[in-house]
Amino acid sequence: MKIFFENYADDLNVETELPLEGSLEQAIEIFHNLPDYDGSFIGLVNRDGNTVQISKYDRFLFLIEIPLYEQHAAYSTLFTYFQVMNLFKQLFQGFDPYTIPNLKYEQYLTEKATK
Repeated sequence: MKIFFENYADDLNVETELPLEGSLEQAIEIFHNLPDYDGSFIGLVNRDGNTVQISKYDRFLFLIEIPLYEQHAAYSTLFTYFQVMNLFKQLFQGFDPYTIPNLKYEQYLTEKATK
């Protein structure tokens, strides 16, 4: 499994385009070190090239996204902390992220908010 992340508070990152091989333990450690408040995230890329990105959504929930870069969209859902920990384990065991329950397809905003 390859890992990328952005930790804005500590100015640490592994770029999305250049993820590094990592272990389950490393992924969990990176996740635990991410700040709660600034849009920091961790992403995992499986052997099929599928990406799952995880970021803090609010005090109790995490946003799980499967970005579809070419379509300017993503599948997403919200998980609790314990669901995220379970997802990490499943992903490292070869779980297909497209079978995550309750995924919703959403287009990215591509137009400017003001003119």
